Amino acid sequence: MTWYHLRLDGDRVAAGELVSHREAFEAAFIAGGGPRAMALFQRGCPDGAVDLFFTPDCGTFAAQLLEQSGAASCERPSLVGLQLLVGHNEITYYMPP
Repeated sequence: MTWYHLRLDGDRVAAGELVSHREAFEAAFIAGGGPRAMALFQRGCPDGAVDLFFTPDCGTFAAQLLEQSGAASCERPSLVGLQLLVGHNEITYYMPP
């Protein structure tokens, strides 16, 4: 299954883009009816950048958001160090380690 990835460098994070992406995703999540397997995760980087990861269901429920943000297809990330930003807390139970 295809995941999606977007890296925000430290300058973009400082400019508030992380908050903007989270809010836009949250709006898409609510508009989609809160799909159980739709989620947005983040992982901080030592250089101040943040990696955002969107679950495969985002391709169905938030395709326009993914395209507008420039998110690229990627493999499923490791759960180590991921923080759930938007989605159901039990999402990690549906994802293999």
